Amino acid sequence: MHIYRFKLTFEEQDDFVREIEVGSEQNFEDFHKAIVDNLGLDQGTLSSFFITDYRFRKKREISLIDMSPEERPETFDEEEEEKMLVMKDAILSDYIDDPHQKLLYVYDYLNYWTFYLELLKILPADPKHTYPRISKTLGEVPRELTAKAHQLSGPDLGFELGFEEDQYDPEDLRSFENDDFLDEEGGENFEGFDEEKF
Repeated sequence: MHIYRFKLTFEEQDDFVREIEVGSEQNFEDFHKAIVDNLGLDQGTLSSFFITDYRFRKKREISLIDMSPEERPETFDEEEEEKMLVMKDAILSDYIDDPHQKLLYVYDYLNYWTFYLELLKILPADPKHTYPRISKTLGEVPRELTAKAHQLSGPDLGFELGFEEDQYDPEDLRSFENDDFLDEEGGENFEGFDEEKF
């Protein structure tokens, strides 16, 4: 088995670098787990790899789960559309065809954190190591990825709500009970309402 050594960088942090070695016969789910385990992230968060060209333009997606629509139209032709690729079924050697192959790894579809992957070397597996493995670590885990919800500052609404807490009196609601709009039994009073006008 051969090993692919990839360099992983993060879009928002220049000093963050990881080198990850993955077996050519391992799947993209193994690759995904190696990344999230090293960064202390949740393995189950929706993520995808994208096979790209040399400028990181997306060509093919490999997703953590199959997100194909369950019901397809009768006219759907499977030959016309590429099958959705799922990480656990996609072996790396089937999709690495360039000695400088580039990939994107997107973690968390809500925030769309984007990592850049570039193939550095193809080398023989070392029997002393278990793969995938992190062979080089530079820089801290990006703060944005590890922040908890309560650590994030809330948005500045930039406007007043229009009343002060001490100006609001729940007793004011009782004034509606004596409103002329309600009749004695509590129902609506539509006296004087002329349907013909509408």
